[in-house]
Amino acid sequence: MKSILSLSITAALYAAHSAQATTVAIKELGQGGVLHKTSPASPTTSAGGVMSFWKSTHDADDNGVTREYRTVQYPGMSVVPDLFSRPDGGIVLGLTGPEVDLASMPTVASLLEQDDIANGHFYLVGNQGRKLMRHLNAPHVTSGEFVQLVESKGKEAVAKEGNKLEVLSVHVEDTQEAAAVDESIRRMIQSVQEEAKKAGSTIVLHVVVDQEEEEVSRGRRRLVAVDKESRRQLAENQGNNRNQGQQNDEGTYQIPGYYDDNNNFVTPFRTIFQIQYYNVVQWTALGLFTILFAANYMTMNMPLMPDTLLFGESAKMVAE
Repeated sequence: MKSILSLSITAALYAAHSAQATTVAIKELGQGGVLHKTSPASPTTSAGGVMSFWKSTHDADDNGVTREYRTVQYPGMSVVPDLFSRPDGGIVLGLTGPEVDLASMPTVASLLEQDDIANGHFYLVGNQGRKLMRHLNAPHVTSGEFVQLVESKGKEAVAKEGNKLEVLSVHVEDTQEAAAVDESIRRMIQSVQEEAKKAGSTIVLHVVVDQEEEEVSRGRRRLVAVDKESRRQLAENQGNNRNQGQQNDEGTYQIPGYYDDNNNFVTPFRTIFQIQYYNVVQWTALGLFTILFAANYMTMNMPLMPDTLLFGESAKMVAE
């Protein structure tokens, strides 16, 4: 009897956990042009993947200290940072709690569900919002404190230098708090958008929301459908579908690879960031080597003649 009861409790806890999911919406504020969308094999990623994206996009570590090097993002993610253009700062807002109802949060809902509002989305299985915010050492505040602090966080992100992250996490208890939090986020986005444009800078907003699996699946299915259509058009433009060898019954191109134990997609193909980085390093090295070789060659074959100043020839010429 005890074993049956323990199994029932375990199953209930597992079902409650599996019914939850986390969505991360990314939006550029200001000038823009620092992020790019890709067509991954799956829109789902892990907490480690999101952390790698944050660290490759922004220059500060978990404690706000600027890193001396740039970390590499996990492969196969739906949004990647630009190699040359860097943001001037970032804001991470975490929304958790039993009453994160998108019906009373139109601003957050538009970020999570509309592709033309946000630059991209990451989908995580399970409640990963608190875990992500703990990795960033984000202060966890009530909705009242959040309303007072969120706009100042936006101003600090615009004013500070060093491409650092401003982080804040809020626990929503009821629909009234959800509406107040949503309105404060709307005002903050509008304020940062205007200030960043005036300053000619770009601030990246990351909104982390724990949701029900059913709500997340709608956006995930829409993103998968868009990715399949883009791959199908790419395959048609390339032609010779019979020689691809990687077409399924629907005619969509499948990226070879597999998922490891941490739900990370592993593929032998290189990401656009890796290709860009390799080409920049390679051609820069070749250019510097060519300049060094040419300078040494011209120095070795430089004609030698007496120095008129050293041997006083110029003085003799003046005297004559």
